[in-house]
Amino acid sequence: MISSMEHSPMTTRAFGSLMTGYTGVVIAVMRDGRFAFVQLDGPEHDLPMGMRRWMLHWEDLTELPR
Repeated sequence: MISSMEHSPMTTRAFGSLMTGYTGVVIAVMRDGRFAFVQLDGPEHDLPMGMRRWMLHWEDLTELPR
């Protein structure tokens, strides 16, 4: 789950208020393991800019129990 947007790239942080609270799946580890490429859950028309995949910093993510 996206819990904050303090550490993610500036282009992603611009959509922070729209993305906080969304859940998704990490599909790749990027930039020497500092970032996660996340595929968000939900219909594309409900996602910010209709984009499903975003690069986020690990510290902005919270793991949900299974």
